[in-house]
Amino acid sequence: MNEIARFYRQPSATSDLGRHRDQLPGLPADPEALSAVVRGLLIHNYTAEVQGLRFSTERMSQKETVGAEAILDNVIGIDAAPLRHERPVEQRMFGFCYHFALLHCALLRATGTPARIRCGFAGYFATQLWIDHWVVEYWDGSGWILTDPQTGRSNLTDDDFQDGVTAWNLCRGGASRSAAYGNGELWGWDELRGSLIDDVAALNKVEVSGWYWCDRLQVEPLDQPHDELDKSLDVLAELAAAAESVDEIRKCFDLYPELKPPAEAVAR
Repeated sequence: MNEIARFYRQPSATSDLGRHRDQLPGLPADPEALSAVVRGLLIHNYTAEVQGLRFSTERMSQKETVGAEAILDNVIGIDAAPLRHERPVEQRMFGFCYHFALLHCALLRATGTPARIRCGFAGYFATQLWIDHWVVEYWDGSGWILTDPQTGRSNLTDDDFQDGVTAWNLCRGGASRSAAYGNGELWGWDELRGSLIDDVAALNKVEVSGWYWCDRLQVEPLDQPHDELDKSLDVLAELAAAAESVDEIRKCFDLYPELKPPAEAVAR
């Protein structure tokens, strides 16, 4: 476990704070306190809609941002106050769950806590449905703790959240219904496939949201089983679920190069 803890304590290309490392002094080291800091910097696009907040086209385009350094470019470009200062809602970066999770993970790593983001499905947004979502998993010295920096929920259980690997295996094994997994627009196997490859990539510290770039997943109909593709993804999910070392985590990621996000991928 020490090897894995060291691996997830180090920043990735997407979680490196870059030019904003000087923002760390004054931030709390406690993971949940850092989660609250993140909520004071970002606003979820759905929350903005519900609250009737209006943002410029330029501000709304920040939803496409990838990488913690770029997220903080946006945050500080709007309000240059130290990160520990909670912004008014209209002065926060416009984003979605991926941005909350990635920034929280980046701050955890930068302050010495092993952490990784997980792409999967939350069970607390709609009754008997699993809505696609990003959360954070951090190592507390004895185990992984799941927390949701967007909502402030902590100590998530299996009833609260299923990562992409788990959700895929449950649906392929018949324990869960694929039609219950989605995002309000798309439901079923396409959502499960995309969340699986995003989750495996994030386990390898390649943290990019969306799979529009992945030609391999563009099968028709998107929401139905696809024998050839899904059998390959079964292998990927089985290996990822069983991985207990950094080397094993990397091997499952390297198995299908066509499922790796390209360097120019952006969040969607």
